[in-house]
Amino acid sequence: MKKVSSGILKLSSILFILNIVFSCAAQEQKQPNILWINCDDLGRELACYGNPDVYTPNMDLLAKQGVKYTNAYSNAAVCSASRSSQITGTYPSAYNLLNHRTIDKKNLPEGILTVMDVFRKSGYFCTNGWAHKMSSKGKEDYNFLGKNFFDGTDWNQRAEGQPFFAQVQIHEPHRVFVEDKENPVNPDKVTLPGCYPDYPIIRADWANYLESVQTADKRVGLILERLEKEGLADNTIVILFGDHGRPHLRDKQWLYEGGLAIPLIVRYPKKMNAGTIYKGLISLVDVTASSLKLAGIEIPKYMHGKDVLNGEKRDYMFGFRQRCGDAVDDIRSITDGRYKLIWNRMSELPYMQLTSYKKLQYPAFTLYKVLDKKGELKAPYNQFMTEKRPEFELYDLENDPNEFNNLSESKEHYKIQKRLFTELSSKLELIEKNMLVETPETIEKAKEGSHAFLVKGFAKKGLKPDASDEEILKVWEKELLNK
Repeated sequence: MKKVSSGILKLSSILFILNIVFSCAAQEQKQPNILWINCDDLGRELACYGNPDVYTPNMDLLAKQGVKYTNAYSNAAVCSASRSSQITGTYPSAYNLLNHRTIDKKNLPEGILTVMDVFRKSGYFCTNGWAHKMSSKGKEDYNFLGKNFFDGTDWNQRAEGQPFFAQVQIHEPHRVFVEDKENPVNPDKVTLPGCYPDYPIIRADWANYLESVQTADKRVGLILERLEKEGLADNTIVILFGDHGRPHLRDKQWLYEGGLAIPLIVRYPKKMNAGTIYKGLISLVDVTASSLKLAGIEIPKYMHGKDVLNGEKRDYMFGFRQRCGDAVDDIRSITDGRYKLIWNRMSELPYMQLTSYKKLQYPAFTLYKVLDKKGELKAPYNQFMTEKRPEFELYDLENDPNEFNNLSESKEHYKIQKRLFTELSSKLELIEKNMLVETPETIEKAKEGSHAFLVKGFAKKGLKPDASDEEILKVWEKELLNK
């Protein structure tokens, strides 16, 4: 009898302990995992966003399973500034994070943390890896000093039952573009964005971009498949976006729609209504703030983002641009979703000032120059070749989505411009009061680095450093048209 009682007692003890373990595990599972899928240079060229020329079944499925945001934007149109902004949840000019790959990097001010540090304080394991090789450290590209930003590269490195905040980096569709041999895109059948003239080289380049988007989509599919296999899909909030807009001449680095507009898809099974479309404004700093809130973490007061994923509204979206490589500039923008105001604070500069990165990798950069010399670059595309820019550019995005008809001198739109400028200048006065200006020595160092990048790239193409636009164009024609 004693042996039976003892056995029952031991069994009861084991069941009691197991009940505690399972109870704790259940409590831990209530804290969701957060997964950011960050695609380099991904614009809204996805089938689920209405592009018929691209095959993106995995991102399309994610949109069906979650919420698609049709007015999502980055706050800067180049990777390091955008990523620095998102990772701190602040506008990039507030803490001198805006100059691309800042040379004179500083520590973040006291009290300003990365979002990983905020997650970590709440028990999260923070990772950053490449989609194609999760054992390798993913792209960071932050414009401030620091080390050990992440705990690992893969969420499987965490302690059992520990929630994770993971970033998975996808290089595509960043240049150099990647072929999709399984689903090739025919350049003759693509529909070009209205902001570009119809030339064979531009068509071929655009088709290559779409194939690179398709490569990114395949990587997304593998990530989602892994979540399912590991039983993590139901308790993981998946947030997919581009770090800024598409990598084309008038897009990346600029504050036009092509440079700032991004796809944003969020899937949270059983919590967010599948197949929902959200048309309100949202930016990447809002994604940062909202991610914390979704995890039950209070948003730090210094963050500029709003909790848009959970219902908070945004009235305006702000864009920022400064030096990108050897192209020094100073531009700010604001949009209410209908109208956009761009403030060129160095309006004496041309649109087509030297940018070694684009001269090397963007065929349209050279094509525009050659056509302009011949007088063959027709309106409205030749607007981009003016020697200087207007101080203000005001566009009606509903009636002029390609942003060609500048309304800044229109009396009819005076009140709209005044309202937008008042909002923009007030915001800048608040966030840019401690902004530092790069020294001439720093700018010269940046230019030297960009020139070295160009010379090295030209050598690989068989071009001399002083190659003419015509010589460069011939190389592009051979590469893109004579496949």
